[in-house]
Amino acid sequence: MNKTLLCAVLSATVAFSAVLSGCASGEKNASQAPASDIKAATYDEPLTETTVSTTGNKLHITDNSLGDIWITELDGVKKNTLNNDNFTADDTFKYYSENGSPASAEGIDISSYSGNVDWDKVKAAGVDFVMVRLGGRGYGEEGSLYADDRALEYIQGAQAAGIKAGGYFFSQAITTEEAVEEAAYVKNLLGDLKLDYPIAYDWEIIKDDNARTDGVSSTQATECARAFCETVKSYGYKPMIYSPSRELYFKYDLTRLADYDIWYCEYSNVPEFYYQFTMWQYSESGTVDGIDGTVDLNICFTNIANY
Repeated sequence: MNKTLLCAVLSATVAFSAVLSGCASGEKNASQAPASDIKAATYDEPLTETTVSTTGNKLHITDNSLGDIWITELDGVKKNTLNNDNFTADDTFKYYSENGSPASAEGIDISSYSGNVDWDKVKAAGVDFVMVRLGGRGYGEEGSLYADDRALEYIQGAQAAGIKAGGYFFSQAITTEEAVEEAAYVKNLLGDLKLDYPIAYDWEIIKDDNARTDGVSSTQATECARAFCETVKSYGYKPMIYSPSRELYFKYDLTRLADYDIWYCEYSNVPEFYYQFTMWQYSESGTVDGIDGTVDLNICFTNIANY
């Protein structure tokens, strides 16, 4: 298949706002939940156009979903140091090793669409962690917040079976105020429940449908991510950003997000992303004993992650 050469040199001011799509499932018939009882934290950093800090180096990259592209290397953003020769796989999971020793944890991510889950069977199948959808914001004009009605059940069931649990929120924030509101909504949902893994900010541009995020600039998208992550951190949770390469290269300014772990989405045999990520979602069609139907599969690099 011929690959398209996409020249994408970052300009001094981030301004890429095309309609793209992510990897994760989004809104999908989710039910609206009550408004948050937790007062949202204040995120006072003003929204201003910022200059992207680069090394000036032009890089030719082969990306599984984008093809052959050119990027300008960002300054101060850690690079991917994974050795793709160190990946192995069996019929269910991928694994990563360093110097012959295991350096990964194997996981899944789920939402209420997974139905009833036998967590003891899931644990016995080799699952070390689960990322649970906590809720989201509708991508219609109203942008109503909703909770995943099985989120707490899943988290508590997984933890009782010895599986570490984190979560993600499907954002459609168009302002930093909305991003802060979403983080407060998550805290309200979780209450005093502790998580072992991060809370991920899953902001996506919606393809093939009109969405409230269609006109959000790169600067605004980046600041929304920062606002959510900083608010989550203020509540005592570890923040993370979920995204495929398209948004990571061309929508977010990663120099402004360098303090947060990346949960990278690419459905492929080995990951090709240039910058460092601590978790990789590599399949949307896995099968795991204890869960009916298919499930997303993930790997967390324990030599990088601090959880």
